[in-house]
Amino acid sequence: MPVATSVFDALRELLAGAERVVVSGHEQADGDAVGATAALRRHLELEGCTVTALLQEPLSPRYGFMEFVRHYEVYDPDRHDALIRAADVFVMCDLSSLGRLGRLQTAVEASEAATVCVDHHPCEDGGPASLNVLDPDARATGQVIWNYIDHVGGRVDREIAESVFVSLCTDTGWFRYPNTDAGVMKLAAQLADYRLDLPEIYRAIYQSNSAPMVRLLGHVARSMNEERDGRLVWAFIRRAFMQELGVARYDADPILDVLRSSGQVELVGLFTEREDGSVSVSLRSRGTPDVNLIARQYGGGGHVYAAGTVLANEDAVKDMVSTLRHAVGGDA
Repeated sequence: MPVATSVFDALRELLAGAERVVVSGHEQADGDAVGATAALRRHLELEGCTVTALLQEPLSPRYGFMEFVRHYEVYDPDRHDALIRAADVFVMCDLSSLGRLGRLQTAVEASEAATVCVDHHPCEDGGPASLNVLDPDARATGQVIWNYIDHVGGRVDREIAESVFVSLCTDTGWFRYPNTDAGVMKLAAQLADYRLDLPEIYRAIYQSNSAPMVRLLGHVARSMNEERDGRLVWAFIRRAFMQELGVARYDADPILDVLRSSGQVELVGLFTEREDGSVSVSLRSRGTPDVNLIARQYGGGGHVYAAGTVLANEDAVKDMVSTLRHAVGGDA
């Protein structure tokens, strides 16, 4: 259900009394986490607040067209832990559990800052923060930020519109996913009125893969595992292979699009080995099974169509694949 007026009012009161605010999203930030963080950062700046936006990794080149490129910092414990401790408010965007803060979690838990969670994912325990601004009916967390700005009568400029549009277009797969409805299209049209270059935004996000990334896409297409008559598709990407190709990092969506391109696919899992031996997981479905429920079993979260988590090691991948097989059902 939509965010209650009282919750938006509580957020306004909290932010109005804050001198120093830190805003961030989940680790390996996708378009929604980036867009929501960027939109809120700009709103707070326009309101005269001292605000710092943190990402845990450099912004993906896919989002290099955004004004936000000039207004965020990459988290460095030596530089930012003291900043987080001294903050009045820490806002986390687009996550339903503290574990998705990654390296930021320890610093946030050690801080006396009031915590706020703004999210559109289902959250069974009421949310991970002291104030949770949750709207599972929203199509993106950026849309929740937009609704908040509208509620408080905040000024909107091109940077805010661009940021919210990035949230909306990426979490709806450029308005192709089942979560696209008339309300989404009306909001997208409203945002586009702020002189957004839609063809350029589409090209940057969906048609700007590097040569190493294209080779990685080809590798995944060749090595993917098809099970349950093609209804389950999953792939494992080793870090050594990424280093060999020269892929420093990647966005999961282009690879997930390859994995779920077959008409019979119901569930997709992408497992990526990380530097410390842990494994990043991205899950996608057509709505059945609910990948949020699966991810939550492993400490992650998301929503019915898309979710993610991090596994401790490769051995845990075997257990999760077994869970995915069971979720799809049927014979191998």
